[in-house]
Amino acid sequence: MTLKPYDPEMLNEFALRLLDLAAMMRQMAQRSREHRIEDLALHDKKAREWIGNLERWARKSLADVEMRIIEARASQRALSGPE
Repeated sequence: MTLKPYDPEMLNEFALRLLDLAAMMRQMAQRSREHRIEDLALHDKKAREWIGNLERWARKSLADVEMRIIEARASQRALSGPE
């Protein structure tokens, strides 16, 4: 794996791509309902594996962000000195 620095804008762009994918899936569901397509065969094994990996990655990344926030707060308190 390659570590790549992400700023808030890059995180937002990533999130928007995920929302676009979710919107496509919702569109497929809606169109299927509209046209009474009850059984659409899809190869989903890899997609489910990828989304599981993405969910794990996102949870770990969120935990990393929370740790950075805690560290930043501690540093700010240390710089401000005793109260």
